Amino acid sequence: MRLLRRKSNDDFELATFDADDLPPYAILSHTWTDDEVTYDELIAGTGKNKAGYNKIRFCGERATADNLQYFWVDTCCIDKSINQELQTAINSMFRWYQRASKCYVYLLDVQVPEEVIDAQSFRIIWADAFRRSRWFTRGWTLQELLAPSTVEFFSKDGKPLGSKISLELEIHGITKLPVGALRGQQSLSEFSVPERMSWAANRQTTYKEDKVYCLLGIFDVFLPLIYGEGEEYASQRLKEEIQRRSGRKEWRDREALQDLPVSSPLPFSRNEFFVGREDQLQSLEKLLFGQDSHQRVTIFGLGGCGKSALALECAYRAIIKVAKYLVFWVPAISQRSFELAYRDIGVLLHLPGITDDNTDVMRLVKNKLDLGSSGDWLMIIDNADDASVLLSEFDGDPKSRRLSDYLPRSDRGKIIFTTRSRKAAENLTQSNVIKLGDMDGTEARQLMAQHLSEKALLKDEAAVDELLGLLAYLPLAIVQATAFINSNGISMADYIALFREPSTEARLFSKHFEDPSRYREMESTIAKTWHISFNQILKQDRLAADYLSFMACIDRVNIPLSLLPPGDSLQQIEAIGTLKGHAFITERQRLPQQLKGEKFFDIHRLVQMASMWWLQEHGKWTIWASKAAVRLEELVPYGGHERKEAWTAYLSHAVHVAGFDDALDETAKASLRDRVGRCQESLGQYLAAETTQREVLAFRTKSLGKEHIDTLMSMNQVGVALDGQGKYKEAESMYRQTLATSERVLGVEHPDTLTTMNNLALVLDSQGKQTLATREKVLGVEHPDTLTSVYCLAHLLASRHRYDESTALYERACAGYNATLGKDHPTTRACRQHYSQMLSSQEQDPLDVPPDIPQWRKQTNGQGSRLSRGLAKIGLRRSKDHT
Repeated sequence: MRLLRRKSNDDFELATFDADDLPPYAILSHTWTDDEVTYDELIAGTGKNKAGYNKIRFCGERATADNLQYFWVDTCCIDKSINQELQTAINSMFRWYQRASKCYVYLLDVQVPEEVIDAQSFRIIWADAFRRSRWFTRGWTLQELLAPSTVEFFSKDGKPLGSKISLELEIHGITKLPVGALRGQQSLSEFSVPERMSWAANRQTTYKEDKVYCLLGIFDVFLPLIYGEGEEYASQRLKEEIQRRSGRKEWRDREALQDLPVSSPLPFSRNEFFVGREDQLQSLEKLLFGQDSHQRVTIFGLGGCGKSALALECAYRAIIKVAKYLVFWVPAISQRSFELAYRDIGVLLHLPGITDDNTDVMRLVKNKLDLGSSGDWLMIIDNADDASVLLSEFDGDPKSRRLSDYLPRSDRGKIIFTTRSRKAAENLTQSNVIKLGDMDGTEARQLMAQHLSEKALLKDEAAVDELLGLLAYLPLAIVQATAFINSNGISMADYIALFREPSTEARLFSKHFEDPSRYREMESTIAKTWHISFNQILKQDRLAADYLSFMACIDRVNIPLSLLPPGDSLQQIEAIGTLKGHAFITERQRLPQQLKGEKFFDIHRLVQMASMWWLQEHGKWTIWASKAAVRLEELVPYGGHERKEAWTAYLSHAVHVAGFDDALDETAKASLRDRVGRCQESLGQYLAAETTQREVLAFRTKSLGKEHIDTLMSMNQVGVALDGQGKYKEAESMYRQTLATSERVLGVEHPDTLTTMNNLALVLDSQGKQTLATREKVLGVEHPDTLTSVYCLAHLLASRHRYDESTALYERACAGYNATLGKDHPTTRACRQHYSQMLSSQEQDPLDVPPDIPQWRKQTNGQGSRLSRGLAKIGLRRSKDHT
């Protein structure tokens, strides 16, 4: 182990010690930046101008003050170019922190004003920054907090903030780690493996494998490091090693290991500012977790009252109490949002074939959870405001299933619905409904206190009471108001004055509603707080205002950062930070299956609604809707599989924008819907694709005419969607109509004409095979009608130059007719004749023509092209032959 030592000239040198004979030393815990001093730089005496050098200097000074000659800093005490040394260091890290005399936690994002000498006596100054510190979110810092007996925290300025003991309550509140583990009173092995797994569930690491490797010391195991193996494989190796080293009964069942979550499936981090609602939480826990059977509960309340926040807190408490719980978050805003969430669940559960085209994702997930083999689970169906989304048949077809039919009912599972609709609540769970009303005064003050940076403002109790009354005690309104107060450094009275100004356009916003008066009051309150903050953003961060306008026009959940209009990267970071700071958007936790580096955001329903009103009232709604449509045209392809992982994230937004009736012209909507429909076909969503493409076809037929090339393309795509559903007769009819018009208008050699010909050939092939299979099952393999299907299919395949397949079928048909009808029967003779002609054609066609791809070839015998003959055999006529 290498340790640092200060030299007389304020430089540092490295000394190497045997791991079993170490001198007393201090150790540094921190979060890395891009400006750290490396081992090579320290050896060369360079890197002193880097910001990371200040950390080394700080640690050395603190060690000297504590009479420690040596200290250790991970950035420069390990030669990471030597793989064996890196492997040894990571496997030894927990013990190195455990053996340290002192551990100094250097919090780069916590600052104390220069004039404050005794920071520990003025916690109010840095307490919020301490709770928010990035240090508490990183994977490696978990063991750096638990392993040492003495941990001391320091600000960026090097001022002592307290120790693990003096800050125990704060640290426990932030991390939810058991006090016994923090104090070292209990050995970590006394805590169950699932519980220890849960401690790191929401922490992040730069490399995904480190989410597993940072747990090695906590489980007292050692593993070879294989960067590039991914989190899933690393997790499996860790579990196997734990199982191998443990003889306890709970690890004898291999399936129990498979079900242990390493990371939380929730899309959102835990809300550290959640306050109040204890009665409702207890009611939820009693209704859901007090019984061993399947249970469902609905949280009902006004928009902005905190229904989703309550459900999220309940979920995290369930994970903490029973670490093996799997929690799934499913937005019920639309059928599309529901389907996407189910696909994410399937990926999380590692279901075979979940990402394949044509997979019935919702059925696959339901069946898996109904089996009970995945362990205990909690599903949150969020924003079920429109009961028809869950309870109505797909596309109005009474024979089709509803989304609610895909909700699992395993005894090991529980479901929480959130809705602002009383009717939806009654339809979903009837008697099991928890009504969430306004916060009471105490809860509202606690929420405001949590979010306010300047706590002294709370001393003006009269102003606080007045403002909370104006905000109707709504959590979202309180959060937005305090965000504005924080960013502008104004008083409560100043904000109240802004709130009462006519320019907040309260009447403008409230007139958009026809709900009962209580809802109108609530919507107006949110709109006022939004308007105050938005005016400031317009003046200070134009890109943030543009992003908010853009988000008003797209689906409000799962908004990829890459979908937003491109701009300077630094400005983009600042704009997103502005919107998050004003509580307009929230960032979703990145799921393992999502694209690396992509970020996703949600915008609150009421914030999006207020943004829409503002755009409409200022004559900018159609402008921004058009910008959204143009951006989606750039990103959503005409189907295919190239970059599918990227464009699927845009699809729900394209569906949303294409549904505007008042903002886009019909041509733009049809163009976007065409892209959506083709993407749906590529994903195997043929029923949805049929609906989409029929809408496009109806518009193009009316506006462009039946013979326009775009109309013909839409007819072809409707055929593709029908073919994908197995509706071969309907698909054949659509293809024949398209082909007849295409040959007349475009010509027989036009690429679009050839495409339709190919599609028709494919559907006839599929139709023939389907008919044959049905007749074999119902009539038997030797029945004359079955043999007729064999004969026809052989004839079709021969016309498409698929001679090997055709030969086998012709031989079967000839033998079957000879046995059942006799060798002299006219049908038997015709079958033999066609078989002979096929063999002759095969001899004259030595080229290997790819199946399913018709090709025009010149003929020397004057009888027209091979495709002409093939089409004639299946009952098609070309308008003219080409020689």
